[in-house]
Amino acid sequence: MSESLTKPLHWSNFLKRRLDARPELIPQLLDDIKTPLNSNRILEWLAELGGSPTQFPPADAATCRSQLRKLRARILCSLIVRDINQLASLEEVTSCMSFLADLSVQMAYRTVMHDLVESFGAPIDPNTGLPMEMIILGMGKLGGQELNVSSDIDLIMLYGDEGETSGARRSLSYHEFYGRLTQRMMPIISDPDADGFVFRTDLRLRPDGDGSPLAWSLAALENYLITQGREWERYAWLKARVIPVKYFEDSEPENDLRVLESLRKPFVYRKYFDFDALSSLRKLREQISQEWHRKVNAKEGLDSSQNIKLGEGGIREIEFIVQLIQLIRGGRMPSLQLRPLLAALHAEQKAGLISAEIEQNLESAYRFLRRLEHIIQYQDDAQTHLLPADEDGLNAIAQAVGLSRTMFDKTLAEHRQFVAQTFRNVFRLLGMQDEEENIEEQTQDAQTLTTHLFDATIQEQIQQRIELLFKNHRVQQLTSSNRQRLENLLPSLLEAAAKTKNPLLACRHLCELIETIAQRSAYIALLVEYPEILQRVARIMTASPFAAQLLIKNPLLLDSLIDWRTLLQPIDLKAIAAQLHQDLSACLIHEGEVDIERQMNLMRDTQKIIEFQLLAQDLEGELSVEHLADYLSALADTLLEESLYRTWEQLRKSSKYPLPAQPNFAIIAYGKLGGKELGYSSDLDLVLIFDDNSDDAAETYIKLGRRLSTWLSTMTSSGRMYEIDLRLRPDGDAGLLAVSIEGFAKYQHEMAWVWEHQALTRGRFSAGSQAVGAKFEQVRQDILLQPRDLEKLKDDIVEMRIKMREGHPNPSDLFDLKHDAGGMVDIEFITQYLVLGHSKDHHQLLGNLGNIALLHIAAQAALIPDDLAKQCADAYRLYRKTQHEIRLQGQEKARVSPDTMHHEIEAVKALWRYVFAHRAY
Repeated sequence: MSESLTKPLHWSNFLKRRLDARPELIPQLLDDIKTPLNSNRILEWLAELGGSPTQFPPADAATCRSQLRKLRARILCSLIVRDINQLASLEEVTSCMSFLADLSVQMAYRTVMHDLVESFGAPIDPNTGLPMEMIILGMGKLGGQELNVSSDIDLIMLYGDEGETSGARRSLSYHEFYGRLTQRMMPIISDPDADGFVFRTDLRLRPDGDGSPLAWSLAALENYLITQGREWERYAWLKARVIPVKYFEDSEPENDLRVLESLRKPFVYRKYFDFDALSSLRKLREQISQEWHRKVNAKEGLDSSQNIKLGEGGIREIEFIVQLIQLIRGGRMPSLQLRPLLAALHAEQKAGLISAEIEQNLESAYRFLRRLEHIIQYQDDAQTHLLPADEDGLNAIAQAVGLSRTMFDKTLAEHRQFVAQTFRNVFRLLGMQDEEENIEEQTQDAQTLTTHLFDATIQEQIQQRIELLFKNHRVQQLTSSNRQRLENLLPSLLEAAAKTKNPLLACRHLCELIETIAQRSAYIALLVEYPEILQRVARIMTASPFAAQLLIKNPLLLDSLIDWRTLLQPIDLKAIAAQLHQDLSACLIHEGEVDIERQMNLMRDTQKIIEFQLLAQDLEGELSVEHLADYLSALADTLLEESLYRTWEQLRKSSKYPLPAQPNFAIIAYGKLGGKELGYSSDLDLVLIFDDNSDDAAETYIKLGRRLSTWLSTMTSSGRMYEIDLRLRPDGDAGLLAVSIEGFAKYQHEMAWVWEHQALTRGRFSAGSQAVGAKFEQVRQDILLQPRDLEKLKDDIVEMRIKMREGHPNPSDLFDLKHDAGGMVDIEFITQYLVLGHSKDHHQLLGNLGNIALLHIAAQAALIPDDLAKQCADAYRLYRKTQHEIRLQGQEKARVSPDTMHHEIEAVKALWRYVFAHRAY
């Protein structure tokens, strides 16, 4: 006997019995174990048995049963030897068992389908007129393609539509046809005989479980998931995977598969952070904790530590940790929507939801426990997860694992301790309280609360606003339980308002928010569970009406307030961009078919979440106006880059002729984005340029421009990403949506007005091809370096300034920070004149560095007085800060008393007179 069999035979009774009964299999086994086992080798072994998953007609039931059982025995023997000798990875074992399960289902399906079609005719899809295949879902570990060696397989059997077969002798309703198909398939896979069994099968995860039909139509499934689907079923359906089965050559099941996925994903993954489900998920965690304890109580002598799956710190707890994070976060992060556990775990770490240390420790524990699970099952080919209770047994299993007994005990204990601790703290790990708030019934009415909390001067107004809240039609339509939840929230709402500087305003804003979200029970549940969020909301809303309206219109932002410390941390746009790209790529309706609407919504949600994080930091005084503008501008660049990638991918797929992987196309930013002075809700001034000499280039890039414009500005259920303005392109509205770099250069040199060159001073490459961006910058510099008649330039710029003043009249006595004489536009026009008039002699003015930096550069070049340059730079900084503060208060016009800005206004006017001499405006 070969040494490679010594250790496996010492441990595995199953292997010993098989080789003792059939010693002629030993040479074959010794050959089998030389190389890793994979799907191709399994198919070769099946062919040696005379089987094939595609043969027609398929084998009869008896032959199919025999082939699969013999194949399974050969696979299991090979894995036992390779695994115990530490030759096989966990992935080799689980992928081979999962492939065998898929293969068994496919062959049993074809065998039974053949017999039923012969007897009753084929089921026909009423929508296509083509034969209709069954849809078979693998659940649990089969869905994740991570089966253990003695696992059950959980299946759900579905079909597309109702109808009746057209058999020559007898027809069957599809309900009965697919029910029989299911019933006859199961024994082929699961019934034991002289050759053993393949897999025990379990159909209890189907809707309504035992007692319900064995096979369900998609329409019946949809109705069930909408009306009765429970939280534990979301957990179960997370891993649901279609096992590819095909009997009819001309069937086209793709539409049914799309329908199925459109049902599964929204059921499992909710778009909004699903706090309404937290209670159910906590109960599910407790059930997992108690499941083994019930079994211990039912059977004396068992110790919970014996079960490495259900016991404390076992495999089930690792699965719950990973899948809980997927359920709660996966709706907003499609990159988490993965079935294999380790892939999902890695995605969660990459998304920043767990630390690298937790990921590594959980993976190590999972790999160790899964291998140990297999070792246990190799002993007698039994579905057990129990460690031996005696010392001899533990010594033997340690030897089979390949460790000393001391090291085995230590490793197992460390892994289980870490898993158990993480399992207990999993809700805290996600930034949530570990237990729901114990909410006492409130006996105080609103009158008593307001009397206790508020000054007498506003008590009546507070009381009236609370009464209006409960008269709101959305609130009146609530179920009794949700209304009770809202009533329980009232004390926290009033206390949050009372702690602000303006309690009446805070109360009004909070009531408006509650009215908006009243019928979204998940948000009410969030606020009940986290009353401190109400205090943060009240503080933000009171500080800024702009922020108040942002929260009211976008309640998904409430999620961000759970962990205030995270909200105030610096934003890593590079990491956010990478995660967003990954999440968008995971937005699929069906394999290979992109869900465009979902992608657009995800981008809009991401934009709002980041802008709200910036707003929170802004209101806390963590960001200057300049730094905020830098962040908002960088965010816009990031979203433009991703938008361009997505729209180009769409165009490539729909194009009649091949297009390059990357477009020769650049998005050029003008205006506030060009100068990196973007504010909240700012429009984007863009020019689209391409560099491509192919015959169809203009048509292609104009189409791309249209798609990009639609992608950015279309109103979806998540709002609009940006309002964009493309009128600064050559010839404005009359010009092409996208222009070639040659056409752009020709226009700028030969036809552009001075005001267009003024705008060009703030132009910069934002997204797309760096090479095209570099060519734009060369054109920009060529234009700025042109010699100019300075007197005519001054006349032209002053004329444009007069037109702007006339277009923005100010009938009030207040000073308009932007448009009035001595304001921001004056400083911008002065800077633009200096760049256009003097870059030829002072190249340091060429850079798009912002008005403040350019004023200082001009002073250093002796083009303007140093003291005026400094005063105007300070004025511009103050104007921007004041304008920003006014906008946060929800005012559209940034106007102040001129007395408060007298020094700044006079400094700007003095610099204007110095630069433009006698030219009044």
